[in-house]
Amino acid sequence: MTHVAAGGVQASPRPAVGAAIVGVIAALALVIGKATGFPAPVLAAVAGMGLGLAGWSPAMAPGLALWARPGLKTGVALLGAQIAWAELAALGLPVALASGGVVMASLGAGTGLGLLLGLPLVEALIAASAVSICGASAAMAAASALPDSQASRRTTALVVVGVNLLSTLAMVAYPLIARHLGFSERQTGVFLGLSIHDVAQVVAAGSSVSPTAEASAALSKLSRILWLGPVVVAVALSMGARAGQRRFPAPPLFVWAFAALMAARSLGLIPAALLPALSLASQLLLLGGVAAISAQVAPRDLMRIEPRLAWTLAAGTAVIALLAAATSLALVQ
Repeated sequence: MTHVAAGGVQASPRPAVGAAIVGVIAALALVIGKATGFPAPVLAAVAGMGLGLAGWSPAMAPGLALWARPGLKTGVALLGAQIAWAELAALGLPVALASGGVVMASLGAGTGLGLLLGLPLVEALIAASAVSICGASAAMAAASALPDSQASRRTTALVVVGVNLLSTLAMVAYPLIARHLGFSERQTGVFLGLSIHDVAQVVAAGSSVSPTAEASAALSKLSRILWLGPVVVAVALSMGARAGQRRFPAPPLFVWAFAALMAARSLGLIPAALLPALSLASQLLLLGGVAAISAQVAPRDLMRIEPRLAWTLAAGTAVIALLAAATSLALVQ
């Protein structure tokens, strides 16, 4: 991946080499995840950490940078093509609007809990964003709007693993909890969609109950993803307030792209035949972003998993589950 130029000076590695390796990791994580049911983001994160532990990250740095910043932001933006207003209308306006309250309340509560437990604001915001919206994708979107540092990259990598493990547990436990509480099928679906972090686990949990619950869960999850843009702006605003800035931060370009694609999908401007390709591209870019960020974390930092981060994720997960259950009972029959 590197070579020594004349005079013994080491030349910079070509970005294509590292980028290709990360691309292979993303594709394998997606394929293996779908074949086994194991969370693909966890596979990508572990593979990325393996690159760091093997000492390959410095030689792959240019390629990792492509996936970790522009590639990741493009993947987040492409999520907008998955959301159409007509689909959310089937969920019902009260629930669609309430999902925003659940997301923002969870974001605030999760950030506050993280700060109380001693996390720096940047790390608390990354953890709270992941729990509030869509797990790994939201964690990386929030991290891309925050100051970049070794600590934030480490937190992002660990949050990706943590929220996917919690999401897997929720996928198994929440349908049983909903049945114990006497929820209807539609109430169960809304509860699952507003509380479970990862999209794949939401669909799997809903399908284990009934087709009605699966449809309601998927739509409720989309209503949460709808709030990704406002959350990224809120995260940037929180950092600006801490730094003493009074100017309202402009939404990042990828947030505008997310909104534009959502509008295009809602207006029927995106051909239906193109939607699967956009979804696949988004998944691969996000998984590549997970692997690249994980690879840039120093191996010694991976060995220092702080209990306060784990407690923040667990407490935030409990908070949004309670909010989702209350919303489902109050607004859904």
